[in-house]
Amino acid sequence: MKLLTGILFITLISSGLKSQDAAFIAHGMYQVDHQKKLILVNQEVDEVNAQSPSGQFSKIVLGNEFEMLQLISNFEYGESYPVKNELTSDNYSLYFTRLPIISITTANTIVDEPRLHAYFFMSEPGQEITSSSIGIEYRGGWTQTLAKKSLRIEFWEDLEGNETKDVSLLGMRNDDDWNLQAMFNEPLRFHNTTCFELWRKIDTLYYMNEEPDAINGVHMQYVEVFINGDYHGVYGLGERIDRKQLKLKKHNGTIRGELYKGSDWDAATLFTDAPMYDNDTVVWSGFEYEHPEEEINWENLHDFVSFVAHASEQDFLDNYPSYLKTENAVNYFIFMNLLRATDNRGKNTYIVKYSTDEPYFIVPWDLDGTFGVVWDGSNENKTNDILSNGLFDRLLNDCSPNGFVEQLQSRWAFLRQNVITHENILEMFMEKHDYLQENGVYEREALKWNEYIYPVNQLSYMSNWLEERLDFLDHFFTTDCLELGISNELSLTVSVSPNPVSTILNIQAETEDEFYISGLSGVTVLHGKINSGNNPVDVSQLNAGVYLIKTLSGSCIKFVKE
Repeated sequence: MKLLTGILFITLISSGLKSQDAAFIAHGMYQVDHQKKLILVNQEVDEVNAQSPSGQFSKIVLGNEFEMLQLISNFEYGESYPVKNELTSDNYSLYFTRLPIISITTANTIVDEPRLHAYFFMSEPGQEITSSSIGIEYRGGWTQTLAKKSLRIEFWEDLEGNETKDVSLLGMRNDDDWNLQAMFNEPLRFHNTTCFELWRKIDTLYYMNEEPDAINGVHMQYVEVFINGDYHGVYGLGERIDRKQLKLKKHNGTIRGELYKGSDWDAATLFTDAPMYDNDTVVWSGFEYEHPEEEINWENLHDFVSFVAHASEQDFLDNYPSYLKTENAVNYFIFMNLLRATDNRGKNTYIVKYSTDEPYFIVPWDLDGTFGVVWDGSNENKTNDILSNGLFDRLLNDCSPNGFVEQLQSRWAFLRQNVITHENILEMFMEKHDYLQENGVYEREALKWNEYIYPVNQLSYMSNWLEERLDFLDHFFTTDCLELGISNELSLTVSVSPNPVSTILNIQAETEDEFYISGLSGVTVLHGKINSGNNPVDVSQLNAGVYLIKTLSGSCIKFVKE
């Protein structure tokens, strides 16, 4: 429920304090981490500063009294103020922040699945409070190995989750299901927020006139999170990509709208092959089935992937617009390569159909490895390559008048005028960076996460990277169409031998990379790093059958284990 808490100010009389040099913080507008001796307040500083007729504060009251270890005339956002707890004599660091503060308390140990009961409390600087029971679980794959983990929360009407309820948070959609992105592998904590904002500037849902409330991608807002009184740092509170977000047609006895999540590297997500499917399972060749929940049927997506992977050249060129929304594919190819989103060529994409007989379109997800940063949060200063997959490899061979390449070149030229400019994107970076910096977020992240070091040169690195990337893409998007098709062969930088193999599979790579070996079901069975040259990998423990080896650089090769 939402409550206006203007009435929650602590009065001077009820507190028994008559001095005019004490600042009083409204109930609910602060959280305290007693282990780290950290106090975080998000009551607006102008309200607090107006409480001192004398112009100086020697105390601050939030639950109990804290002595200011130096007189303060005006509190400011992001500054650290040393205070002493007058009950315990312990010293604390006091901060003011503009960010909403979320407190989650639970008697349960949070796990990947299932969602377990917890209590949610969020205060906003305007003193608006949201409180509720929730179900909570960890989300993500590899990121769950990190110290700071992303969370998924669902608002509950009861303690067991038998009935959920929709809540609108921070001006975003009204829904029961929300993500809290840890952003731990984003050095400056703004890759996802910037990229989704940029995606909505580049691509518009083609059916917006029919569905004006549809959202292309997600919105995210910064919050600071405490879990059981332990400060966990800044998170991105975000919407989820689902049927409701995209306003897809509901199931009415037949499948109309469709939604599939690319969650793993596999033949189908890379559009290199379409293995057999099983309608009794919610996963197929790297995809997860999302909508409709009432009926699982992989046939339509299988037909689309099979068409891309196996159609003759002429059949593909003649008929791909009936399978795929070309304008969206153009925008996604530009977007993926502008960001150099190496983790978004197969996995971390949604394949979507609005309604029956409509073409598919693509929506991105998990955009942390972007702008010169890769999936693990490290910098990769590479600007002179093109990301592709089996679908875009084929589309880049469409050199017909007003075909894919011509539309690609025209769209790039248009977006370069105002949207995709160094100045505009750098301004988006700076807006988010300055907001987090001015509110002391980077400093508090370092207090909580010892392994986090604020990368002071990261903005300069990203600015230089972007400038070089734009120069390279300007050349690429003005290249003759026939040359584009040839250039995509360069992405196939890995080969394997022998094939079939019984014990040792030799992976020959041109550069350092990572490989994933999976069965045709999509389950990864081996994973590791490879260096330039020959890399022997022991596959003797694998069962006999057909496997796929995929690399982060985009290669996908089928081999047989004898």
